[in-house]
Amino acid sequence: MADEANLSKSTTTVLPMQSSAEPLPERGPRPATHLLAPPWRVLLQVGSENKTTVGIQVREYTVLGRADGKENDADVDLNPYGALQNGVSRRHAAIAHDKGALYIEDLESTNGTRINGFQLTPNQKYRLRDGDELELGRIRIVVRFVRPSA
Repeated sequence: MADEANLSKSTTTVLPMQSSAEPLPERGPRPATHLLAPPWRVLLQVGSENKTTVGIQVREYTVLGRADGKENDADVDLNPYGALQNGVSRRHAAIAHDKGALYIEDLESTNGTRINGFQLTPNQKYRLRDGDELELGRIRIVVRFVRPSA
């Protein structure tokens, strides 16, 4: 009985659980997306070892994939980087801007899209940050934001 009384008097600190609905904390000292003013410009560093840098201006909706000369082509053609051999779909993923931020969205690609190793759910937008690594099929792309000129 004395043990029960001592147990009820003991203090336990309960920390609140972080809800999964809360936004993720900011990552590192990278430039924030909101510092970029339209027109949005990003550099895509394509490849693992021998990186090729491709500068793009992100319109409202910019599709990454394999262009084949048809009407519904990708805006950014990854064919020169071995897209077909590395499992990139014709309309693989899209980069879009909305409310002052950039987002990546998998467009129901055959081989999927990853951001920093995390598999994306098709047709859902995920926030992009400077330095994020994308995988479209087996092609790796590091996203770098271009700061607006002062």
